[in-house]
Amino acid sequence: MNKKPGLLFIVSLLAIIILAASFHMDFGGNPAIHLPDGVNPDSVLYVCPAKAQGAWTEFATALHGVGRYLYLFFAFVVLVLVFSWGWGLYQNLLKDKFSADAYKNPWELTKIVFWMAVVVFVLFMTPNHFRTVEIRGHGANWVLCENSSDGARAVNPRAVSLPKE
Repeated sequence: MNKKPGLLFIVSLLAIIILAASFHMDFGGNPAIHLPDGVNPDSVLYVCPAKAQGAWTEFATALHGVGRYLYLFFAFVVLVLVFSWGWGLYQNLLKDKFSADAYKNPWELTKIVFWMAVVVFVLFMTPNHFRTVEIRGHGANWVLCENSSDGARAVNPRAVSLPKE
């Protein structure tokens, strides 16, 4: 009996998306770039100009101003979490028997801290953060994309590098 149908649906949807992306399935979009004869399609990278700033990018950039304080807050919470797990272990060692009640609060706090960290990490990252690249000789911002994306260009992989932060 499944008690969490929503979770099962999300996991199934993620699996379908990953499989579709892995096998380069395209549901619409632009026609793919035609490469000249003799060019191996596996020897090029496709890049697109980075889109204009959006609301998410502005929010993530603004959040970077308080990033140091958020890191400090999470470090404090993780220390409290470590001490609460240690306190539960200490209580069990004193009683010389295992009691799951000693770990009830630390486990709840662990789940909350984990999901808070995931949400804050996602909010910190802009949609293009992990796919932004620099092309030697071009000053514009570029992102990796598919060969059927708007404005896609085929580029020699040796000219592409990660941006310096």
